[in-house]
Amino acid sequence: MNFSDLDFKTLQDIPPLRRYYDIPRVSISQHGRFSLNSALKRQVGDQREFQVKISADGRYLVLYPGGSPNVCFSPKGGDVIHINLAQSLEEKGFLLPVVYTLEWCQEHQAWVGCCQELPTPPALSDLTNPKGNSGRSAARRGT
Repeated sequence: MNFSDLDFKTLQDIPPLRRYYDIPRVSISQHGRFSLNSALKRQVGDQREFQVKISADGRYLVLYPGGSPNVCFSPKGGDVIHINLAQSLEEKGFLLPVVYTLEWCQEHQAWVGCCQELPTPPALSDLTNPKGNSGRSAARRGT
């Protein structure tokens, strides 16, 4: 094989391989089990108390190792039952279980997670306007 047209100095490294089990995550089951995965437990060491906050739409979850803790995971298993959190996510339209993939945010000194699951979309009937009340006619009337 001839490699004369390949400039080895211009080769770039490929991104490092990240296996599923090496990525820090938390999950919330339909029974309210709020769990740290083994990758996150390795990253946080013995830390099991966090101040946990969630965005209004439920898409982002943040674990602050400092501050006033409102969640204390079990020392060995790294989980806790948090039924109110599960109910809140269900009310926002999420189908449980949900998983948040976390990354350390140096600026905020927190583990920030985004849920890739999308909430259940609203019913089509909720999105359509009743007859006689279309947006076009309202715009023509100036309302």
